[in-house]
Amino acid sequence: MSIRVKYSNLDELVYEKLKKAILNKHLKPGEQIIQEQLAKKMGVSRTPLRRALTQLAKEHLVTAGARRGTYVREFSHEEIAAIYEIREVLEGLASRKAALLVKKSTLESFRNLYKEAIESAKKGDWRAYEKADEKFHFFLIEISQIDFLREMVKSFYILVSRYARGLVRPPEETFPEHMSMIDALEHHDSELAEKLIREHIHKSIQLLRKKTFREEAGNERRQRLGARAGN
Repeated sequence: MSIRVKYSNLDELVYEKLKKAILNKHLKPGEQIIQEQLAKKMGVSRTPLRRALTQLAKEHLVTAGARRGTYVREFSHEEIAAIYEIREVLEGLASRKAALLVKKSTLESFRNLYKEAIESAKKGDWRAYEKADEKFHFFLIEISQIDFLREMVKSFYILVSRYARGLVRPPEETFPEHMSMIDALEHHDSELAEKLIREHIHKSIQLLRKKTFREEAGNERRQRLGARAGN
């Protein structure tokens, strides 16, 4: 992939190029960013690159330390669960608003999109389902017509969708939940729409918490074994 910048507005262009490379995972979570090498690859000086990295650090896309270097941000299960908790509240509100505004024809297209995606998932291709899920959730945010809500949720969703290790729960489990959400939206039942999407997201939170617990227990066990081996 070529990410060489050829235009004059370097600060903005370097930022956009670098952000896109991170979100598309051309720069992977946990990967160290060697500024001198990256600046050379992009064909720019280190000054606009440093400015871009400063902005990306504010957006939680990279971590920067004076001694440890700069890395593409990698999220733990606990951190992803915390983001999901915020999404649960905000997307619940978005769904409540969307239920009053959405058109039946649009919902039918999403229903068909999910049906096609679940068939692909049954054959082992989960990517189509991931894309359908992302498209549906972004749609609910967009149609809510609340600018501040839209920007906040999209920001959190970008973090989760790019750093979560694939789908949190399998398509065969979430497919009927999505169908129920679409039904509630179709009937313009704002209370039910909010309730269903919050339950939907909360189930993922519970699973992420369990993964965090198992991860911590495994680390503790490895530490104990290491301590014994050292004695």
